[in-house]
Amino acid sequence: MADRSEAFDQFTGELLAWTPRLPGNLVLIDTVDSTNRFVKALAERFFEEESTPPAALVVAFEQTAGRGRQGRSWVSTAGRGLYCTWLQPLPIAGAGSLENQLGALPLLAGIGVCRALTGFVDGRAGLKWPNDVLVDGRKIAGILIETIVGNGGETVALIGFGVNYDFGEAGDLPTPVATSIALEAGNRPSRAAVAARLATSLEAELGRAGDVEYTLDAYRRCTVHREGDEVSCRIGGETVAGRFAGFDDGGRFRLRTSAGLRTIASGEVIEA
Repeated sequence: MADRSEAFDQFTGELLAWTPRLPGNLVLIDTVDSTNRFVKALAERFFEEESTPPAALVVAFEQTAGRGRQGRSWVSTAGRGLYCTWLQPLPIAGAGSLENQLGALPLLAGIGVCRALTGFVDGRAGLKWPNDVLVDGRKIAGILIETIVGNGGETVALIGFGVNYDFGEAGDLPTPVATSIALEAGNRPSRAAVAARLATSLEAELGRAGDVEYTLDAYRRCTVHREGDEVSCRIGGETVAGRFAGFDDGGRFRLRTSAGLRTIASGEVIEA
């Protein structure tokens, strides 16, 4: 326990040294069930007081019930990864309608996390639709986005993201197809340096929420998918196979199947 306490104190000290590059509202937690749940409860308290919470970043050293997409668990061992949630009030000032921003959030969050990590892994990070970050086909980060609406119509987005930091050094990868910064970076950065770059990159991308042309171009540049690739998509309880036919103007995944062209708004690629 002493080693764990010392590790958390070291991480806290390192992260606080980066505060000029971090959001003004930064919350560091030793242990939490889920950063998204923590931030949801925080936002709901603001709503009860008929106010909208400000932008904030929550970073946990450990999650005891971390969550990924489709209700899956996210392995969140103490000190082995970065477990974060960005709280973003909506709409973002000057970035267009709320409807357009909600459509852009999954794309921009993926771009922000991917671009932050690619500098640590020699440019090898890419996005598997909708927003898993891969390095040479192995998952290094995932994103879970939720929205909450208060009784007065106040809306906030919870952008949760988990990054594998030093999993794998002891043969303890969370899944057989995972990887980590420790395994992929030539010169391993500190956890604090990774957190700071994630925060600044995500904040910069969210500021482009009203620029549809930029968002789609940036997402296409980050994607690992190439037109003609054979892929399978999970859509609810259905699995559909075909060839990737590009993204439409809303960032939706297009799949050319034996039954024709199918445009997928919500789902996930399970083979890339």
